[in-house]
Amino acid sequence: MMQKVKYIAFVCTGNTCRSPMAEAIFNKEAEERGINVRACSFGMAAVSGMPASKHAVEVCSEIGVDLSGFRSHFIYDYDISDFDKIYCMSDEHFQILTQSVGLSGDNVEVLDIADPYGGSVEIYRMCRDMIKLAVEEILRSYED
Repeated sequence: MMQKVKYIAFVCTGNTCRSPMAEAIFNKEAEERGINVRACSFGMAAVSGMPASKHAVEVCSEIGVDLSGFRSHFIYDYDISDFDKIYCMSDEHFQILTQSVGLSGDNVEVLDIADPYGGSVEIYRMCRDMIKLAVEEILRSYED
């Protein structure tokens, strides 16, 4: 019998930099490893339908991850109760999800990755590398 796909979400502020990079990196790695988990992403203050930032697209392409077709999502574009786990980029996102939105903190984790928005391509590259390390750890938790 086919195992049901689990869904996780990555959350940042505008859903154009950090969480899209995390979503795309996670999905590529999960697919390559045969892990039956897929990621989505959304922003706490996002405008739906925006493309990923130019630098995010550029630094992801350097590692073979295509963000060129990405479009942003606002938190309420999804039924957030559908996610197995939600990974926040900052403690502020965690506070909003648990206090304002009312999610239990049990399935919400903070990755603590600073926002590269407005920074140089080098800042985005460092952000991407931090995300990649976090994604590797998350993937390991699903490999058993």
